[in-house]
Amino acid sequence: MFTSLLVGLDGSSHAEVALAQAILVGQRFRSRIVLAHISPPTGRTSEMSLGAPWMEWVAGRAPQTRVEREAAAQRMLDDSAGAVRRAGLEVETVHRTGDVVDELQDLGALVGVIVVGRVGYRGATAEDEVGPDTRTLLRNAPQPVLVCGRIPTAMDRVLVGYSGSPASEATLAFAARFAGISGAHLDVLQFPGSLGDRGELTQRASGALAQAPLDYDLHDGDGPEEEMLLAAARRLGATAVFTETEREHGHWLVPPAADAILRASDLPVLVHPEPTLASARTPSSDRHPASR
Repeated sequence: MFTSLLVGLDGSSHAEVALAQAILVGQRFRSRIVLAHISPPTGRTSEMSLGAPWMEWVAGRAPQTRVEREAAAQRMLDDSAGAVRRAGLEVETVHRTGDVVDELQDLGALVGVIVVGRVGYRGATAEDEVGPDTRTLLRNAPQPVLVCGRIPTAMDRVLVGYSGSPASEATLAFAARFAGISGAHLDVLQFPGSLGDRGELTQRASGALAQAPLDYDLHDGDGPEEEMLLAAARRLGATAVFTETEREHGHWLVPPAADAILRASDLPVLVHPEPTLASARTPSSDRHPASR
């Protein structure tokens, strides 16, 4: 679960928030944190990070060559690892070259949760508040992805949408485990969805939540899920949202309700993939990624 976290660092301010959020979560779960920086292939030096945002470059002294930028990226990893150690957590750093999403997916298969910023070094587009690398990762990663907002939160009041579908069942179970271990309050917003029976939905949700000692409330949602989820997050004072993706044509599809939260709020959003058949790429906190 959250016993091991992979944090993607690219020098952007959003990645800095992802690091801070991972440390907050890690302190509650005693997590091992893996910090990863992925440099683009040779010939694309202009796309490389200039290092962590707290580094102040003297005018005319910002790194220009690939060697200088690689060194700056390593200093960023070392500085970030120091912050994790000061928080009392185990840390590992990985510096690779390749496609950002491919490499994070590969490393992500060895941890419980991938933690990233909403927008990375490449930025967002006019049509999408979520950066292209983060968006692609959500569509392809086999592990839960925690997409952070503009500031870290305590994640002590978690909102999860529940429709009774297999994907939402898995997300509810994951959110319940998170709340049960961390002591967070869990708010469950119910949408009848395919069940069409609110009473049955409530019974199934209550049954799932009764399996562990939890502080939770059930809420009914009427209307478009994306509008209800956003309104509930504001009304209930949520500090995190857990939602699901659904499998479609070999990728996970982020549903409108989850997309609305990602686009219109600053809350951290944990996106849980729809369960699939057991794979050889099973996460394990006992396996350690290695630099290459």
